[in-house]
Amino acid sequence: MLFRRSGVSQTVAGLAVLVVILGAVAAYGFLRPQSSTTTTSVSTSTVSGLQTTVTSTQTATSTQTSTSTTTATKTTTATTTSTTTATSTTTSTSTTTATQTTTQTTTAVELQDLSAAAQAECASAGSNCLTILTTQSATNWANCYGPAFDAIYPWATGKVTYTSLSTAALTTQLISNYQAHQVQADIATGTLAGIEPAIQAGTVINYTSPELGLMNYSSNAYGPNWVTTNIAIVHMVYNPKVVAADHIPVPTSWTQLSNSVYKNQIAFQTGTALGITAAQFYWLSTQMSNSSWTTLMQGIAANNPIITQTAAAAEQDVISGQAAIGIATFDDYVGDLKANASTPIAFADIEPIVYTPGVVTITNGAPHPNMAKLFESWYISVSGQYAVLCTNHDPYQSTLSGALLTYLPSDYRLVNAYANQALLEDTGNWSTLFKNIFGA
Repeated sequence: MLFRRSGVSQTVAGLAVLVVILGAVAAYGFLRPQSSTTTTSVSTSTVSGLQTTVTSTQTATSTQTSTSTTTATKTTTATTTSTTTATSTTTSTSTTTATQTTTQTTTAVELQDLSAAAQAECASAGSNCLTILTTQSATNWANCYGPAFDAIYPWATGKVTYTSLSTAALTTQLISNYQAHQVQADIATGTLAGIEPAIQAGTVINYTSPELGLMNYSSNAYGPNWVTTNIAIVHMVYNPKVVAADHIPVPTSWTQLSNSVYKNQIAFQTGTALGITAAQFYWLSTQMSNSSWTTLMQGIAANNPIITQTAAAAEQDVISGQAAIGIATFDDYVGDLKANASTPIAFADIEPIVYTPGVVTITNGAPHPNMAKLFESWYISVSGQYAVLCTNHDPYQSTLSGALLTYLPSDYRLVNAYANQALLEDTGNWSTLFKNIFGA
């Protein structure tokens, strides 16, 4: 369900809904939050004149109180014991209610204050009050993000600039603008490894959104200067018509891409940008010996792959028949099939399937810092996560992903490409290594 905030006074009733929906978020690798609860409590509070019903889950408190009371009435009848147990449960729920009311009220007020500051900032900014640099498709704002964001913050309608760039171009722009003291963007979004060089260069700020606590984020799903918004799934695709016409076997493992049968038949995004291709190839390096991995990469390079700046371009090369095999992102794959079910593209089911965190960051020196914080808060809220789903990306809040994930093989198993974080800690050398191997 969507919840709305309008103008300076935000509608906070949706906070109740998001706790109910997202309290049981399923786990994916180390990114997805996990929780185990036993007792449900319900409370009602009033924040800035708006009544908010909060449903939450708690553990242990009521059990301890009940045990203590039962011991004290050990010799009473069964009826008395039952009554005492009911009383103790009510007492523990009251305690929980007070704690939850305080937490939810504080967070709601923080978000209301942020919305008020952002609206004032937007009003005085002129024709543009938020600039977003992203590696996602430029149409995602018009089709998904914009309508959802404007519905909650109508005063920002038409005043957001959403610019789509390749991973390499986005990182280069962030760093060059920051170093020249001419920061233009307020927000940057992309895969974590791709943005990491810009993070290391100091181009983004440390900031923790109050929305994180409401959305049940696990501690390793965000850093001091980034927050996960989606799970970017990486996989192999192929063109059924081309492989049939050219009598090319569909690969059943990534190592087969070094086979000469795939010469001039492979397309993927440049690894130097540390985007989608880098995630897949890096994960393979953590599963193989250094010599075996190097031999594999050299074998793939010898097959003269088509190197593109984006994963979307590589997928289009497969669809058009310029390549038979490609490395793609799940959102592009689903989007192409939704647009035309007969699109000549198929999923090569090679398990496990890797993913990389898609993240949002706030720039250091953002021209509109309050708008940047407001957008990040919205992006990880229920409304923002539904908008992520609209773009065919897998939202971090996995309870929303059900229908989308039916496009994956029934036996799929997702693993985090960067569970071993060596690449994230040494992005420069890894980018150079990919360039040395593939030449681009």
